[in-house]
Amino acid sequence: MYLFFRIAFSIISKRTNNLSKCLYQVPPCSINLQVNPFFSEIRIFPANLILHFEENASETVGLLHHFQPVKWKNAGLSTKQWIQRVLAVTKCSSLNEVLLFGKHDYDVFSVLNIVSKVCCLYIMPHCCNALAKEAVEVLSPVTSSITLFKVPFSNREEFQIFWMGNVECLSIYNDDLSSVQFSLNDLLASNAVKLELTDVPMSLRDLNRFFSCWLNRTSNHRLEHLSVKLLEDINEDVLLERLGATRFTEQRAREYQSTKTFPKFRKFTGGFFRSSNTFTEFIGGFDVRRIDGKLAAITFGNTLTKKLINFDVWP
Repeated sequence: MYLFFRIAFSIISKRTNNLSKCLYQVPPCSINLQVNPFFSEIRIFPANLILHFEENASETVGLLHHFQPVKWKNAGLSTKQWIQRVLAVTKCSSLNEVLLFGKHDYDVFSVLNIVSKVCCLYIMPHCCNALAKEAVEVLSPVTSSITLFKVPFSNREEFQIFWMGNVECLSIYNDDLSSVQFSLNDLLASNAVKLELTDVPMSLRDLNRFFSCWLNRTSNHRLEHLSVKLLEDINEDVLLERLGATRFTEQRAREYQSTKTFPKFRKFTGGFFRSSNTFTEFIGGFDVRRIDGKLAAITFGNTLTKKLINFDVWP
């Protein structure tokens, strides 16, 4: 019985609901949950199934099964109950993504309290600060990756508590962090393993100082990847001053490209990196070595509108 039919089977009665929980389990991190002020949506990848719940639990539930639209009668369940039912039938204790576009008419966190892990949390641009802040506070302990299209903190102290937490991967887009007076000292104090900053003002001299601190082991020891997008042109002399950087040879570049630890780079030809997926051309790569012998790579190039600098620690 396909998952599509098992979910339908579960809403016939309490007995079929209990029986359906014994029939199926999706692989971990195979479900995405999207919460919007006007609807919620669940996407289940192994089953090619999308369930769409309108605001205030309308009389029908919209589904897309193998790209074919279907409508079910609501069967008296609220949006919250529908999501709980799907999570129960799939026996899914870990979600792939939770995307918060805004507040719905149910408490999303009471639904997620049975979830042991959320691989990726996305706070979208128009999500209200109260919901975004609560999501970060509640889900950070079970989330390995957080992407913020807005920073919801009202003061610098709140931001610093979050910033120095133990989130493994943190990405910040379209927010210059001026509201929390972000500076180089914050970058040095970060505890993230992977960090991506877009539109956060960082000068080449700031990045040079950051790299110098890493080489001297006076910055984040957990850091494995840093990506920064800038508006200014990249001056190698300023960026690499006193770092003892060694330019990649073609052989070294190929070795770098073949290491899956560095997913930003896809192809090496003719002295530069090109990524057709992100429309990014990467020019130049340099090795730098920390005082304890740990090796890292500094690479940089151009996107369509910005300059990109990556810093990756070799495994």
